[in-house]
Amino acid sequence: MAIIWTVEDEETISILIQRVIQSMGHESVHCYDAAELERQMKKGLPDLMLLDLMLRGKTGYQILNEWKSDARTRRIPIIILSARSTETDKVKGLDLGAEDYITKPFSVRELKARINTALRRIAPEAQRIELGGLVLQPDARAVTLDGQEIELTLQEFELLLYLVNHAGSVVTRAQLLQDVWGYQAQTDASRTVDYHIRALRVKLGEDVRHPRFIQTVHGSGYRMRKED
Repeated sequence: MAIIWTVEDEETISILIQRVIQSMGHESVHCYDAAELERQMKKGLPDLMLLDLMLRGKTGYQILNEWKSDARTRRIPIIILSARSTETDKVKGLDLGAEDYITKPFSVRELKARINTALRRIAPEAQRIELGGLVLQPDARAVTLDGQEIELTLQEFELLLYLVNHAGSVVTRAQLLQDVWGYQAQTDASRTVDYHIRALRVKLGEDVRHPRFIQTVHGSGYRMRKED
């Protein structure tokens, strides 16, 4: 699990980013501006930072320059998030040391991919997540069950990873639609969730009446069983 900070002053975007980070199994810390960021730095440092450019007080460029000039923080990857989409802005950010530059608006899938790429570059070894015979390797998008490789589509893998990261907790269809598919909260596409859950259960060899992994919580959603 990585610690990811976001410096973003738009509340709706910051909430979306926080949900994405948490859905990936990482710890999310949010700061609205440079002053709040400086207070947070007294408590520790992140593994990765997502940084908006247009902030109150110091700009994102100023913060980026300071972090890349400080021995304590220069090795921490920083991804810029900005509505500025000109080549000049992108080149300036990358020249100052940004790991990546994402223009707004962005999709949930793109944000996840960029975060995973940045974390792979600093990861000492491939991440493994294990749960009751299941082994997931997010970087390789690989899954084995009791030592046997399971072939999953990208969407099935994202769904399984989310359920494993929230093992023991009930997750609603609305949560899954928003955090895995990136749909707006009011979108009614529950059949999409149910279809992918069924497909996932088939590939995991689940007995629906006595599930080993994915339980149906009637009237609520689904729950991934924790290890006994």
